[in-house]
Amino acid sequence: MTLYKPCCPADALRRIKMIPINGIPTGITMLNEIIAEVKEMNLNSEQQIKETLLKRVKVYNYISKGAEELYMKAIMAEYYKS
Repeated sequence: MTLYKPCCPADALRRIKMIPINGIPTGITMLNEIIAEVKEMNLNSEQQIKETLLKRVKVYNYISKGAEELYMKAIMAEYYKS
């Protein structure tokens, strides 16, 4: 599955998923699509999954270096829920 890229800001806005990061509702663009694509990759280790998710999420979302661990915890929770 190739990740569908939004055609415009309005399309990207429709692809935002709200997840709690450190207790604060935070919008992550393209999260559902990224999770689906990473699951199809059948990665072997949790570390590989984390690195791949973070790399792909950062394409569409700004994540400061200091907040990466908080984001990863929340994104991994969503990954395992789906």
